[in-house]
This record gives sequence, structure tokens and C-alpha cells, in this order.
Amino acid sequence: MSLSGRYSHSVDHKGRIFIPSKLRKKVVSKNKKIVVTRGFDKCLSIYSLTEWKKFEDKLRSLPKSKSQKRFIVRFFMENKEETKVDSQGRIKIPQHLLDYADIDNAVVIAGVLDRIELWNPEIHKKKTEEMESIKDEILESLEI
Repeated sequence: MSLSGRYSHSVDHKGRIFIPSKLRKKVVSKNKKIVVTRGFDKCLSIYSLTEWKKFEDKLRSLPKSKSQKRFIVRFFMENKEETKVDSQGRIKIPQHLLDYADIDNAVVIAGVLDRIELWNPEIHKKKTEEMESIKDEILESLEI
């Protein structure tokens, strides 16, 4: 699966976010379920059930004897929520996850290879600007 694209949407008063059909078609299972959890860099991540299983398997392989590894597993797993996509293409995001990502009225929705990221627009802009300033160094180190 390869997700891409960037969209801007609003969050309704019930904490529901519309997932654009281009992304939704690739992520939503037959039973309409997806997984949402905390993501990297203060965003939220949405996974298909298949991609979540792959990610969870990686978490499961981390050694339980290492405190940092246990924290990372806890970071993702205690905040994991399975949710259904409604008939209008919206998902309900639990308030504790919206609070974590500082998402209030507006959201940036980004397709990022195996997941969808949900961002506070201001945080997304700031993070993008920070990384843009060192983009050439990053690209050189990755040899892309």
C-alpha cells in the first residue's frame, strides 16, 4: 500500500474528521474499521488493520527487559483505538488523542506511505519548515 497527498479539513464539534476518499479507499477494511493512535512528531497516525498488524508485530519484537522499549510499546498501545468509518467517510477521534496532537477545529491530513497522519496545521507547518531547512543534508545522508 502506498498513501500520498495532503488535504485540509475541519473537525466537527463531535471530534469527527472526514477522511478523503483517495486515502479512505486504501485504508478502510471491509468491516469499515481502522486503527488510530499517537504518531511521531506530535501527530496522530491512522493505519489499516493490515498495516497496524505489521507495526504491532515490530512492537511485539522489542525486548521487554529494556525500559525505553517498554515505554515505546506503551506509547502506541495504550493510545490505540479501533474505530469505524461512518457512511459519510468520517471517523470519530477520541478526545485524549485530539488533545495529544493539539487538534481542535482544523486538521491537515497527509498520506505517508503506510499510514495517514493527522496534524494541527500550525504544528505541521512549523515541523515542515524546520525539516525544509536541512532537507539537502538529509537527502545526502540517505543517498536518494
